[in-house]
Amino acid sequence: MSQASPNITLADNIYYYLRSKIGHLEIEPGERLSEAGLARQFNCSRVPVREAVQRLVSDGALEVIPQRGSFVTPISMTQLEHCRFIRATIEGRVVLDDFDAGLLEPIVPVLGSIIKRQENLIAVGDYNEVFSLDSDFHLLFYTISHKEYAYDVTGMNDIHYCRARLLTLRGEGKDNMVHQHHMIVDAIENKDRDALDKALNTHFQNVNNVIETKKFVTRKGQDYFTR
Repeated sequence: MSQASPNITLADNIYYYLRSKIGHLEIEPGERLSEAGLARQFNCSRVPVREAVQRLVSDGALEVIPQRGSFVTPISMTQLEHCRFIRATIEGRVVLDDFDAGLLEPIVPVLGSIIKRQENLIAVGDYNEVFSLDSDFHLLFYTISHKEYAYDVTGMNDIHYCRARLLTLRGEGKDNMVHQHHMIVDAIENKDRDALDKALNTHFQNVNNVIETKKFVTRKGQDYFTR
């Protein structure tokens, strides 16, 4: 394992490593983390491991059960609804403001290119990259009007929402997502503000709708979700 850079501590490296593993569902809800094992893996004491674990507890990714250890949390449906509401409120306003300012038509080719790449990646089952491109698709609406700061508070990086989005992409949600992205681009090309507003609202509901109609369980048979 490589040493931390001068500006990033070992605890940071362990934190980002674990958050990525949890966020990409490589470590599933209910799985126990071994502090001793992580200390061996990173060739360090348990101090930076415990610091990373506490940060993940603050993120809602882990829960520490006394005398038992640290476990990956299930995905909170309540948190998903909070993120959906915040995202719909903020991103809906950002995109429609961009539309009114005439900023969207020039980026249609870029949006179309992202959709095409997503379709190709779905065909080969590379859902992690599809997930990354989905974030790129939506972040573009914020960057063209210099509102990147707003993206950070939408919940798009929330550990519960990230896991749910990826899980949805692996199921029925991938086809819904691509279709809805096409609807958003079509509305922009047709200069139809009402259709754009409707397409956005439909899209924001995608994760919740798929999760509520399909049961997702871990490799050990545990439910991914909790209220």
